[in-house]
Amino acid sequence: METPAHGQPKETVRSAARQSSGRFILILIVAAIPAFLEGFDNNLFTYGAPYIVHNVHGTAALLGSVATGYALGIAVFSMLGGYLFDRTPVKYTVMASIVLFAGFTVLTGYVTSPVGLWISRLGVGLGVGVFQPAGAALLGDIFWETRGRALSVFSVLFGLGLFVGPYLINPFLPHYQTPFVLSGVAALISLVLFQIFIPRTYKVLERQQLKLSGMFNRNVIILSIAIFLFGITLFGFLGYYSDYLITILHLPGGTSAGIYSMGGLGGLICAFPIGYVADKIGRKRGVSLASLLIVIGSIGMFLVSRDVPLLYVLTFLFGAGWGIFVGLSVGLAQDSTDDAIAGSVTGWIYLVFNIGALFGGPIFAALIPVGFVTAGLITLGLTSLLSLVLTLFTRPVVQSNIVIE
Repeated sequence: METPAHGQPKETVRSAARQSSGRFILILIVAAIPAFLEGFDNNLFTYGAPYIVHNVHGTAALLGSVATGYALGIAVFSMLGGYLFDRTPVKYTVMASIVLFAGFTVLTGYVTSPVGLWISRLGVGLGVGVFQPAGAALLGDIFWETRGRALSVFSVLFGLGLFVGPYLINPFLPHYQTPFVLSGVAALISLVLFQIFIPRTYKVLERQQLKLSGMFNRNVIILSIAIFLFGITLFGFLGYYSDYLITILHLPGGTSAGIYSMGGLGGLICAFPIGYVADKIGRKRGVSLASLLIVIGSIGMFLVSRDVPLLYVLTFLFGAGWGIFVGLSVGLAQDSTDDAIAGSVTGWIYLVFNIGALFGGPIFAALIPVGFVTAGLITLGLTSLLSLVLTLFTRPVVQSNIVIE
């Protein structure tokens, strides 16, 4: 964000997006490419994790520890990414975070010790921690009327990355280095596209002191608790669902990859339609709808045992809800606060989400001794159900809060 200056007006992301639908769509796609990188790296690692952990001579418990390190990296920089959106050129903020992400995602494929693996995933998390809130704020704060759809583009590309990740890494297993190198190359390509197509300045507003205390209204507080619980849900899933399919249900590798990829395909296919519906019926209802899909998938995945068709469907439903829940929660939080702190409230939501994520892996791991299914039903099922109930108590927002330049 920049303050107005005398002379020739600067082109901003907002002004460029108003030029034509084509320019708006191009900005959305380029700005959301980091989400593809995040999803791609996420599933490269989580699906290949049993092999990676074995290669670095770790134990199953390392899965939860590494997932926690990744979430810690994101949590540490989440609020920073949102704050920088409000105070610095978001273009360069995102580009710097992509460089950090690219270096550590390539390193992930070549580490040889548990400590090295933990550090590499922490570094990936630091990069994601900046471009997650900064990118989501960039997308969601262009137009109020299309906030749900714009944020869904982030979710769609994230889902695309999740979907292709298992299919790309599976042919290489147990040798997994090449896919991580490709992830780094894709990150470098995104840097070039950002430099070419994203204007330096996002929006021009009168300089004012950021009053972060204004963030904490009823909606933001409720969403904070709900997103904290979803962080536990999601990282329980990411840390142990592939292990559940492969080592507990003993499903073939190709079948496990197909089921696991449904988490990404659900978001890829459903994020935009749900975002579109949320823009029409209210983002409050959209958040609750996404949460309901997560509950159905979370509980069902651990109750149907080796019923492969149902595992496909339930994982797809989980992915459909997961793919847009965070985005719509961010959208509703942006709806509920001042335009000048859109980035900061986005960073706050991601911060709380990732603090919750720190507990997902350890909680699942601690419950494994009482049974893998029980661990799944508590870590995923119970937390997602409580999150759904909380979303019902948010208030709808029907008036735009975006300041016209």
